[in-house]
Amino acid sequence: MDLAIVCHLATLKSKVPFVHFFDGFRTSNEIQKTEMIPYETMASLVEMKYIQEFRERAMNPEKPMMKVGAQNPDVYFQGRETVNKYYDAAPQIVQEYMDKLAQKIGRQYKLFQYVGDPNADRVIIAMGSATETIEETINYLNKHGEKVGLIKVRLYRPWSSEALISAIPKSVKKIAVLDRTKEPGALGEPLYLDVALSLSGRDIKWIGGRYGLSSKEFTPTMVNAVYDHLNEKAFHGFTV
Repeated sequence: MDLAIVCHLATLKSKVPFVHFFDGFRTSNEIQKTEMIPYETMASLVEMKYIQEFRERAMNPEKPMMKVGAQNPDVYFQGRETVNKYYDAAPQIVQEYMDKLAQKIGRQYKLFQYVGDPNADRVIIAMGSATETIEETINYLNKHGEKVGLIKVRLYRPWSSEALISAIPKSVKKIAVLDRTKEPGALGEPLYLDVALSLSGRDIKWIGGRYGLSSKEFTPTMVNAVYDHLNEKAFHGFTV
């Protein structure tokens, strides 16, 4: 619910379409107590000028306009490049509304949210409901002498390398990126490839693996195995 609010507000200001997704099976099969955000709180965050701008872009018989059904090679490429400024601005807008929401409800979100030991040497990067399992495991391991951490990916696209790098503790030596997908023939899965390009040239070892396809169980024991793998063979392309 928190990030749904951020998503709606950000898409209005950025003028970029958003997909707000979560682990539907996990959510629909758990019994949890939830705290609803009052509509009054939501309304206080809405900036009506962006809603008005959105409505003014709609088709209106009082303001006729023409939209083409096809674009030929003479103009299509140029048109695609004109959208860059909107996507470049989107991460900052998302973080802006995360900060504004935090002022109202007290829960602070980041584009890349770090949890764990501030001096961690090994970190997992992941997104979705698996991060809850990883965080619980981290809390246990760190109480027993480990120095591990997790980065939760809150905004996957547009990707912000700067936000990712700023979230990684300077003590980190090894990173495992977990994707919940398998792309046969690729050098790595999508999240891993973005992380790898962001970390290019840095003195950190990073590897990628996959987990949880078809909602296959992902347990604290498996999380511990990933951290152990980083300490041992640490080969890329592993499967949990």
